[in-house]
Amino acid sequence: HPPPPMHRVRLVADHWIGADHEAVVSLRGIIVPDDHPPYTELLDLQPLPVTALQNQTFESLYPYTHFNAIQTQMFHCLYHTDAPVLLGAPTGSGKTIAAEIAMLRVFRDFPRGKCVYVAPLKSLVR
Repeated sequence: HPPPPMHRVRLVADHWIGADHEAVVSLRGIIVPDDHPPYTELLDLQPLPVTALQNQTFESLYPYTHFNAIQTQMFHCLYHTDAPVLLGAPTGSGKTIAAEIAMLRVFRDFPRGKCVYVAPLKSLVR
């Protein structure tokens, strides 16, 4: 189905009375991809050893020797870049450890820095 030719967007401030604006956004000439994959394929990579952290203090946090497939695939982005990451994966797939890898990078690069970890379950924070 082609998109409608235009949309009206209305912005209303919830803190200031009478602060609102309406704009018309034209979608004429917009190019929409035919189809896109809903997720990134999990590559067939060799599990990355925990020693990739290159910090014995960080390595000692983990009772295992290698990261899992998802953590291995995301490691470079999480530990070596400032790129934003959205990770959607099943329960028990290692998302919390992936968040820890990103936090370890902050602790490595900014020793006096702080991280805020927001978790949906109290048990994940402990």
